[in-house]
Amino acid sequence: MLATRLFLFLLLFGLPLHGGAAVSADDLPGDTVWYLYADLDLMRTAESGNGFSEWFNAEIAADIREETGIDLSSEVNSITAYSDASNGTVILIDGPVTKETQDKLLALAAMRGYVDTREYDGKTYYFVGDDGDSGSSGRDPFDDLDDSTYFSFGISHKAIITSSENQLKALLDNGGRIVGSRSHDGALFVLTADMSFVQAGLRTNSLADEDDDDGWESNILRNTEQVAILIAERSGQIAIEAQLKSKDPKIAASIGAIINGLISLQAFNSELGPEVQSLIENTRVEVNGNVLTINTVIDPALVAEMLND
Repeated sequence: MLATRLFLFLLLFGLPLHGGAAVSADDLPGDTVWYLYADLDLMRTAESGNGFSEWFNAEIAADIREETGIDLSSEVNSITAYSDASNGTVILIDGPVTKETQDKLLALAAMRGYVDTREYDGKTYYFVGDDGDSGSSGRDPFDDLDDSTYFSFGISHKAIITSSENQLKALLDNGGRIVGSRSHDGALFVLTADMSFVQAGLRTNSLADEDDDDGWESNILRNTEQVAILIAERSGQIAIEAQLKSKDPKIAASIGAIINGLISLQAFNSELGPEVQSLIENTRVEVNGNVLTINTVIDPALVAEMLND
């Protein structure tokens, strides 16, 4: 799962997460392969986000604080991460990362290899890895960062991480802001809300297993162009919306029928608790041409219980 991989990368690098402004389709480069936005500040301040915040602090932040001395709960406001086919991976972290934490991050980077300190337009940045790497995005979302990592704290209240030196310099030139390409045919769609906890999207056609030509899952992936998910605050509840864009309307209709069938099978299951029953009752599945949309509203207490199991 993309979010899990991102958290693992951040754990490896010792970097934090917290709040900012959500992303829209206009904010991303035209050939974006995947994106993820997380607002931990909103998770902490919105009543429905308490379960997310408590789980993160207990399961992730506490371990990092114990191992590195870095307090994720106080030094970052939001994270925006994406990869485009031309320039590779970018991770932007907003928040008051202290000089002490920056030094700790440099020490962690030095454990991976030699840290080369460089200058660009009066701003310091650092490099670890293979200087000849192109920075292009591979099938795995973080392959390119394994080969080369450029990072800088040269913009106030931001940590910038890229797999391409040119991409890092472009972000430094632009104050750490992403230069999007505006909406256009073929752009990744982005689900938005007034109070977004998490937004994520992915082009899926490259994920199919070529060695599993007859597999049902691979067939869906081969015939799916994009998926997107939104987790947001809505009147004290957690609203989740997911969209799948298929190459073939029949695939979208088939998946929708399967999900509706599963919902119907569980609707009268007496062994399910009232919170789960409510989740099932609140789930709506719609198919419009080749786009499948799933909406549901979840009690925050159920989310906290699921995260802690």
